[in-house]
Parts: sequence; structure tokens; C-alpha cells
Amino acid sequence: MVDSKQVQNLIERILRKMSMYSPEAVQLVYRTGLVESHYKYLRQLGDGPARSFWQVEPGMTCCMDICINYLRYRKKLVKVVSNILYLDEKYILEPKEEEWSDILEWNIAAAIVMCRLKYRRVPKPIPKDLNGQAKYWKKYYNSDLGAGTPEKFIEVVNGSNR
Repeated sequence: MVDSKQVQNLIERILRKMSMYSPEAVQLVYRTGLVESHYKYLRQLGDGPARSFWQVEPGMTCCMDICINYLRYRKKLVKVVSNILYLDEKYILEPKEEEWSDILEWNIAAAIVMCRLKYRRVPKPIPKDLNGQAKYWKKYYNSDLGAGTPEKFIEVVNGSNR
């Protein structure tokens, strides 16, 4: 597992550059990576499409949807994101699933950005407590189709605090 303080510091710096920082946003993005991959896996186990510590799916269920239906309508944010990721804006404005599959696996910042944007699109504030964040993650990130549960989220987070 990578150093948790370094990951949290990186998340904080990226979220500040995006102007989407809050202590609970850093905490939720960090915890999401912890629960999704234990900061061990860059590819979904079993040959699934998800990539990065945050297990972001490059297709229309996540990354492509964010690019096409969210970022495309926020030109200033496109510039900010492309600068953070050191990517040409074409990767955001004309996204291709195969390219994003690689970008998410190779670029930690890209996965952090996409994780934060997925949560940003939720019309409810990020909870401050672990129990609230577990339910929020399940509903808005893992989804009803995902295998995760709020109880597992809490167990993993509490297990990492030992």
C-alpha cells in the first residue's frame, strides 16, 4: 500500500487546484480509493474495465459521461483539468474510452479528478462522518449494481486506522 499521508496530500493539492477542496472531499476521495482498491490495484480484478486506485470506469458509466455531459459545458473547468493532468483538452472534449482507460491507469491525478467530479455531480453535500460517507459512496459511487456495502466501506476504513 502507498503512504496514506502522501496520497491525502496529493488529493488535497489537486482538489485545491480544481477549486473543489473541502476537508470532507479529501477524506471521501481518499476513503474511496482505500475501499475500491486498498491502494494496491490499478486494474479491476477479473479483467473488468475499472482503472486506478479509485476503480474509475473509462466508459459512459463514469469517465466518458463526465467528459461529455459535464466538463464539455464547463470550459473553464476543462482548462483547469487539462492543466492539472498535463493533457491536451481534446482528451476531455473528444474523449475516447480506450485512451481514458490508459490515462486512468497511468495518471494518478486523472483518477483523483474523475473521482472528485463523479461526487461533484451529486446534488447533496458530502457527509462529514464515516457512516454518512459510507452510504454516500454506496449510493453515488459504487451504485446499486456494485458489490460493495456501506458496512464493508466502514470496515475497510476502520481497519486502515489501526
